[in-house]
Amino acid sequence: MRRKMSAEALDYYGVSLSLFLQVLAQKRGDKNKRYSLHEPAVWCIAKGKVSKKYEFGCKVSVVRGAHSGVIVGMKNFPGNPYDGNTLEASLDQVERIRKDAGGNRPSIAVGDRGYRGPKMVGTTQICIPGRGRKDQTYYEKQKQRKRFRRRAGIEPVIGHLKHDHRMLRNYLHGELGDAINCLLAGAAFNLKMRLNQIRALIWRVLALMSGWVVPQKSHNRRLLPI
Repeated sequence: MRRKMSAEALDYYGVSLSLFLQVLAQKRGDKNKRYSLHEPAVWCIAKGKVSKKYEFGCKVSVVRGAHSGVIVGMKNFPGNPYDGNTLEASLDQVERIRKDAGGNRPSIAVGDRGYRGPKMVGTTQICIPGRGRKDQTYYEKQKQRKRFRRRAGIEPVIGHLKHDHRMLRNYLHGELGDAINCLLAGAAFNLKMRLNQIRALIWRVLALMSGWVVPQKSHNRRLLPI
C-alpha cells in the first residue's frame, strides 16, 4: 500500500498508517500497546480488584479538601505513570487554583499506599498509611488515624464523579478532551454540593419561620468558601 500511494497521500495518512502497523505488530507482552484506533490515548490501568482487574482509559488525580469536601484539583495524566510521580503536578495545580481563590499550597497531603515514595514534594508533606514511628505518642497515632479515615472519604466521591458527572466514559477526543472532561466533572461536583447546601439552608430558614422543629444532622456541612 505504501508503494502505491503518492507522496501527498503518505503525508496525509502517515500517522494512521503508523498506528495500523503498530497494532498489527504488537504482541501480548509489549509495553505501550494501542487499544483503540479512534482514540490512541487509551491505556490499560491495573485496578488490583477481584471484580475488575483492569480498566481502559487515562489516569486522573483527584484532590479534595480535608474539611470542606471541595474538589480542589483534577488532573489527567497520559500513559500509566506511577502514582507517586503524579504528586508534584497535582499539587502544583492545587496551588495555582487555591492561589487564585486567596489560598495557598497545602502543607500536608494524605494518600493511599499507591503513593509510596517521596516524603516531601516541595513544601508539602506526604502522609501514607504505615506502621509509624516507635516513639509516636497516643495523640499522634490518633491524629494519623483520623487523617487516613478522612482520606478514605474520597472513594465515594470518585464513584459519584464517575456515575453522576460523566467520568465513567469520556466522549471528548484526545488528551485535551480527557483534561476538559475531568475538569468539568470536578466543577459539576462542587456546584452540586453548593446547591445542596443552599437548598438545605433555605429549608432550614423556612422551617424556622414556620415554627417547625429542624433536626440536626451530624453529616451536614456548613457553608464554606470554595
